Amino acid sequence: MEKLKELGLDDEFGAIYDEEIVHKMEINSARSDGRKEGAKDEKKSIAKNLLKIGMPIKDIMKATGLSKKQITTLM
Repeated sequence: MEKLKELGLDDEFGAIYDEEIVHKMEINSARSDGRKEGAKDEKKSIAKNLLKIGMPIKDIMKATGLSKKQITTLM
């Protein structure tokens, strides 16, 4: 327990610990961004399929949450 107290007061250890925390936060952020991008790609893929079967753009907008501009660029 005493060693833990000493480490808590050690500036070098604190800096390394803080750096590790920041690194883990950056990794989690990148993972989150990747999931968001994947979901967006999935919506675009679904919109393309709906366009192929002739669904009106307004209905595709409702189904996917994509804008009219985003959908028309898929055509």
